[in-house]
Amino acid sequence: MRAWLAANDFDALVAYGSGLHAFTGTNPAWYLSAFKQIGPHMAVVLPQRGEPRLVMTPAWDAPRYRERATMDFVAVAPERFLETVAAELKRRNFRSGKVAVAGGNLQPRAVAEAWPAMLGGLPPSAERIVIDTMKIRDEWSLDCTRRGVAIAERGYANLLETTRPGMREYELAANLEASMREQGAEDNFQLMSASQHNTAGHFPTDRVLEKGDLILAEITPAVEGEFIQICRSCVIGGPTPLQYEKFALLRSALEAGMRAAKPGVTVTEIVDVINAPISAAGYEKYTKPPFMRTRGHSMGMGSMEPEIAPGYDHVLQENMVFVMHPNQYVPETGYIMCGEPVIVTPGGAVALTSRMGELGTIAIGQGGAT
Repeated sequence: MRAWLAANDFDALVAYGSGLHAFTGTNPAWYLSAFKQIGPHMAVVLPQRGEPRLVMTPAWDAPRYRERATMDFVAVAPERFLETVAAELKRRNFRSGKVAVAGGNLQPRAVAEAWPAMLGGLPPSAERIVIDTMKIRDEWSLDCTRRGVAIAERGYANLLETTRPGMREYELAANLEASMREQGAEDNFQLMSASQHNTAGHFPTDRVLEKGDLILAEITPAVEGEFIQICRSCVIGGPTPLQYEKFALLRSALEAGMRAAKPGVTVTEIVDVINAPISAAGYEKYTKPPFMRTRGHSMGMGSMEPEIAPGYDHVLQENMVFVMHPNQYVPETGYIMCGEPVIVTPGGAVALTSRMGELGTIAIGQGGAT
């Protein structure tokens, strides 16, 4: 971050956090401070030179921050947040127009509109540098990611063991959510659906599960703010030979994409590699919208960029973590999910799971699954 400030002749960066912790909502202050806030506002003032400072809310949450403080801080009531940040910036005597802001995509309008008045004009954006930096896992964030992957895998194992015909989709989702929380996930984004012929993954409904249902599970727990995702498919009573065949096609596309995902490769190249075997099998039509939107996306403190999708020019870097998922509608079998969390290495992307997903079986009347 400091190197970026120096290269652009900026005096400082202000990273704001709204307190809305979401799978698709970035929180720059959380990333720079390594602290998950309780209050509605938080900001890290990071100068090009000198010590950073955290401004957090509410004041009574200060003892919790002291337990793991990473920088000097001041804790104030929410209504005093903006004036406190303004006073901190004034105290530092930063040059006009030389303070960049990363507000995330969930900042309130009142805060977004306060920056120009506080900084003497529309501030330069620091969103990209924050998003790009949080994609590269250091030792700490990679450890959090691996813990999240383990939680996701155990949650899916529990899904296989506890699901049965007669349950409703929302009961299945509730069981998975409870499993995630019991294992220590602080959050969990999930899509969960079941059908004899899924058209896409969606949020759970009150539909009753039946034998032969193909269950789609997109499981995304978070540990210390790091979200990670696995994509799984399983069939109540066991898959048909045709379902095995189509899943194997998607699995081969996933493995091809992983082999190609090396530092220096663009995300659009990965899309082409994944789509190639699917198109060759006669499904080129279904590799495009509205049947397919993305072949994966990055994950870092709530940011999904870059997406592994057409139109993105992002270049992969070593130690970048994302989920790669050639999830695909297949007309003969319906939508199938097949995806892994991976880390980019010089030899290609490596799965972070203990074993890559297979088309699972939910055994009926045997108290277990495979």
